[in-house]
Amino acid sequence: MKKYVWLLIAAAFAVAVLAMVGCKPAETPAESPSPTAPTPTADTACPKVVSTVVQDLYDYFAGGWGTATSGGFKIIITFDEPIAGSYPEGCIENPAAWTVKVKNGSRVTTELTASVTKATLSTDKKKITIEATVSETKDNNTFYGLLCDDSRVPEYKNLLGKTPVVADTVTWKLNSFCAIYDALGNVCCGGEGEACCSVVCEVTIPTGCPL
Repeated sequence: MKKYVWLLIAAAFAVAVLAMVGCKPAETPAESPSPTAPTPTADTACPKVVSTVVQDLYDYFAGGWGTATSGGFKIIITFDEPIAGSYPEGCIENPAAWTVKVKNGSRVTTELTASVTKATLSTDKKKITIEATVSETKDNNTFYGLLCDDSRVPEYKNLLGKTPVVADTVTWKLNSFCAIYDALGNVCCGGEGEACCSVVCEVTIPTGCPL
C-alpha cells in the first residue's frame, strides 16, 4: 500500500513538472533599437556675404573709358543663398541705400566717397552689382576712377603730384533701414564689406593692396 502511495506521489510530481515546462512562454530575443535619424538644423540665418569683387571700368587697351561712365567701377557682392526680397520693398536696389568709399593711404585724399548710380539684383537672386563713380581733385586737376595697378600711377602723379604705392580698397555699406530676407523669412538689416581693386587681392591686408 505504501509503495502504491509513493508511486502516485511520484507520478503526480512528474506531471506537475511537465506542466510547468510546457506552460513556460518562449523567450523572444530583444529587438535592437533602430538608428534615429539626426534632426536637421533649422535655417535661422539671413543671406550672408561670401565674396566681394571690385571691377574697374577703365579701358586700359583703349586708353580711356570708352562707353563706361567716367571714373566708373562695379562692386559685385555674392551671397550664400538667394535673396527673396527686401524691406522696404525694393530698397536693396535703391542707390541711396548704399554707401561706397574708396580708401588709399598713399593718395592725396586718403578716403573718397563714391557716387552710387545703380544697384541690381541678379536673376538667380544671389548677387548684387553696385555701379559707382569716383574722382579726386587737386588744384583744378581731376583724376577719375580707381587705382588698381601701376598702369595709371604716372597719370595720377602728373595730375595730383603724388605717387601712390598701393591700390585702392573699396568698402560698401547697406544702410541699416534696409532689411534683406531669404525664402524662410530670416531677416538681416544692413550689411557691409570691402575688397581691394586688384587682380591678386580681394581682401584688405594690413599694408594695403599691392599695385
